[in-house]
Amino acid sequence: MVLLVISLTTGAFLAGFCLGKLRRKKDKYPATSNPALYKHEIYLATETLHYLRQGLTPETAQKVVEIIKPIIPVDAVAITDAQQIIGFAGVGCKHHRLGRSIITNVTKEAIITGRVMVINNGEFNCSIQDCSCPLKAAVIVPLLCDDKVVGTLKLYQVDRYYIDDYLLALAKGIGQILSIQVELAEKEHQKQLAAKAKLEALQAQIRPHFLFNVLNAIIHCSRSNPEKARQLLVELSKFFRKTLIINKDFITLSEEFEHIRTYLTLEQARFSDKLRVTINVESHILDELIPVLIIQPLVENAVLHGISACINGGEIVITCKEKKNNLYVLVRDNGKGIPKNQRAKILVPNYGSNNGLALSNINQRLVSLYGPKYRLKIKSQEYHGTVVLIKIPLGGVLNEGSMCKVS
Repeated sequence: MVLLVISLTTGAFLAGFCLGKLRRKKDKYPATSNPALYKHEIYLATETLHYLRQGLTPETAQKVVEIIKPIIPVDAVAITDAQQIIGFAGVGCKHHRLGRSIITNVTKEAIITGRVMVINNGEFNCSIQDCSCPLKAAVIVPLLCDDKVVGTLKLYQVDRYYIDDYLLALAKGIGQILSIQVELAEKEHQKQLAAKAKLEALQAQIRPHFLFNVLNAIIHCSRSNPEKARQLLVELSKFFRKTLIINKDFITLSEEFEHIRTYLTLEQARFSDKLRVTINVESHILDELIPVLIIQPLVENAVLHGISACINGGEIVITCKEKKNNLYVLVRDNGKGIPKNQRAKILVPNYGSNNGLALSNINQRLVSLYGPKYRLKIKSQEYHGTVVLIKIPLGGVLNEGSMCKVS
């Protein structure tokens, strides 16, 4: 809520400052047909916030350009992500329309450098042959999220061959408003993913057959080994308490493995020597921060879907090591593997959420936090086991480009 108020206040100030300048120079621009421009200076910030809270997508970007176009004295407005146009309103040839790839070098330069670019005198340098686009001048403002360029805002003119200083100031102000809103939306999205992971973990841990099997193992031990039964009850209590009190998005690798070991203690009580586990963790990385509940669900999936289905049980090997300033986590089992017809769906959102913990949530969180190159990697062969690889950048919770993506 505090971030939302800050966004709205900052947006209103920027919009008011820039639109105020524009209003004092009415002779340079024709009067807009929207009187709200002069009566409500926070109109732009509030209206775009409504959509960008959902993230920067083709749907929300199109809504935003349709809001901006009637109140700004330009002939066309576009929003791009890093590759293509995702929102367009106004005049222009078909090459500048929704869904088209970015073709102007100056837009590509704005994305690469993060600098505001201005095109005057019709110098678009369009690479399309025989393009009859009427646009003559443009200002291109990078949209930033966590200091990474995730797209651009582009304002075009047809009748004028240069971008006035006041329109330039206005474009920068709008760009800052949109950037703030995109970053807030992404941070909210990340919180939702973390909350969903915690909920899925809790749901998995209180599922009836899990409790039934663990309690059965404890009852069995109580007859032959009361001390072990008591220890298992303590571990079960510790396991639930740990899940319920998790109230942060990042924990140390050491804390995550404490939770994993507690879980494995309970499962080994019922599988006995049919569940063999090997853990190899380099000690110097135990204090590194990782997203909460990012490894334990992989171990639980290996037990639930890999080993439990095998008559003779199986082995799970968990390896954590540092390489080239990245943390590599490998969870391997020699269980039944993933059927071929399911492998393509395994990272589809919500797939498998009724059978253990959805791998899609883990994948979404990794991509959202660290970028596409940190996505979950899975290799599996039916009846020969599954290998899941996680890569997390070291040296800080978030690496360059984290928290931000365009859907």
